[in-house]
Amino acid sequence: MSACIQAERLTKRYGSVTAVQDLSFEVQSGEIMGLLGLNGAGKSTTLYMLTGLVAPTSGSVSLFGKPLDRQFLYVAARMGVLVERPVFHDYMSARDNLALCARLAGREASLDRALDRVGLLGVAGRRVGTFSMGMRQRLGLAQALLLDPELLILDEPANGLDPEATQEIMRLLRQLSEESRVTVLVSSHMLHEAETLCDRVAVLHEGRLVACDKTQSVLSLDESRVEVLMDAPEAAMKRLQTQPWVASVEVEKGRLLALLKEPNAHQLIAFLVSAGYRLTAVIPQRRTLQDYFMELLNKEQK
Repeated sequence: MSACIQAERLTKRYGSVTAVQDLSFEVQSGEIMGLLGLNGAGKSTTLYMLTGLVAPTSGSVSLFGKPLDRQFLYVAARMGVLVERPVFHDYMSARDNLALCARLAGREASLDRALDRVGLLGVAGRRVGTFSMGMRQRLGLAQALLLDPELLILDEPANGLDPEATQEIMRLLRQLSEESRVTVLVSSHMLHEAETLCDRVAVLHEGRLVACDKTQSVLSLDESRVEVLMDAPEAAMKRLQTQPWVASVEVEKGRLLALLKEPNAHQLIAFLVSAGYRLTAVIPQRRTLQDYFMELLNKEQK
């Protein structure tokens, strides 16, 4: 699998402020990568540099194996972009706005297919000035998809969308990746959606890349978080609170929930059995992307 995006030691400074520092990563062709981080972490600045909207202070970007700064027109023709809030002519219809985009690009395009993909075909003739924020966001996605790009770079594509529309867009992006081998780089603060959509996730903190992992590896079973179904959970909780290898323990709806300092459920089981408790089930919890994200942030902030 070849790299569609290659970022090499990207740095962006605005005066004395460093927005992105020494950032290097790759996105493989046909892959969906999520760019995660708190507000101000550098996500949008990174996307601006990858799309050529902002020049890096230092470092380089290659798309499709070509240097972005020297072959911008070549790579731009193969890329669809949605960053910040999309801007359209409010007095024109949705279809006419897309037609103008196609004419400016000098390309033929199926306007109705792009509108249909994002659920706007039924309002294609309406003036964009009457659109809600969510509808304008959908139209921005239609514009990004208009010329059948091989690469999509999307900054918060679900911004302003209701949950149903968000799921539709996530399904569309997954379909484009699986069926058409479209590469997708998407920034998002919606960790649950990123969890189900992305093949890999990269986490930024204060302009630096602090982790880049396969999503399935992140979501593996975590033996440091254990749910126990048992008799007398309240009594067991009090005994576990005295053990140095237990970080925290609580009882919720009759279930004992333990967070261990080391991922060793066997130690917990042995302790409870030796204390005479009868266990019905011991269930290691699957780590969520939210858990992973917060663990990384806590490490960085220490």
